[in-house]
Amino acid sequence: MLTRSQRISHENLRLRDKGWLEGYERWFARKAGMDPDRMSPALPAVPPMFTPYRVRSVTLKNRVVVSPMAQYSCVDGVPGDYHLVHLGARALGGAGLVVAEMTCTSADGRITPGCPGLWNTQQRDAWKRIVDFVHANGDAKIAMQLGHAGPKGSTRVPWEGEDLPLVEGNWPLVSASPQQYLDGISAWARAATREDMDRIREDFVAATRRAAQAGFDWLELHCAHGYLLSAFLSPLTNQRSDAYGGALENRLRFPLEVFRAMREAWPADRPMSVRLSAHDWVPGGNT
Repeated sequence: MLTRSQRISHENLRLRDKGWLEGYERWFARKAGMDPDRMSPALPAVPPMFTPYRVRSVTLKNRVVVSPMAQYSCVDGVPGDYHLVHLGARALGGAGLVVAEMTCTSADGRITPGCPGLWNTQQRDAWKRIVDFVHANGDAKIAMQLGHAGPKGSTRVPWEGEDLPLVEGNWPLVSASPQQYLDGISAWARAATREDMDRIREDFVAATRRAAQAGFDWLELHCAHGYLLSAFLSPLTNQRSDAYGGALENRLRFPLEVFRAMREAWPADRPMSVRLSAHDWVPGGNT
């Protein structure tokens, strides 16, 4: 038995019944395809966190993942030396997978002017430099996370006022429905038209191809945190009356269109995942 309180945890079970837990760990390691040389009874059992994990052609050396960390430090969407050091250092730290921060598929899909992008070849080549470093200097894998800020875009970098609109140079915003992210503060996002949705989907596809060209091992689609695709998923922000609003099946339709188009463009042997906000924590929202 495991409890979230950790009163009975993995290591607490070792105190209660070491023989049983080590037997379980050895079984799990065999199922995970652990190197037989590491499975000797003379060696300590390997905890599940440190067993390999395989999806399609990609094998992670362990199940430790460095989550995306927004740095807001790009110029014109181009990652530079800062990002090389930031992600390169994480990749050398022993994790199986390092995920780059949310990278935007168009200039008007950014959260802030400091966000990275993959809408042109200059950005692609800058990312390739980082991916090549990770691959050349260790055995970690690296993932690209693609997203569109939607109603949370055109804001300042956090240290100048988190989620506050830009003082100047703002760009127009779109969402599932007309929306003001911060009431009385944020700019209003208009409802995306079918033409907007087609363009946005194709922007995701083009960025997906550039991510493949840059050599990323894994691709993640960002459908969380109130950004554009998250706004389609949540009944709190999706008030559409067309085929993309109302029932859950309808709210899923556009994010799934984007996912399927990206999956078709992404190499078949490389894995793809989706980041979701599983719970809105507001009455009437997703659970």
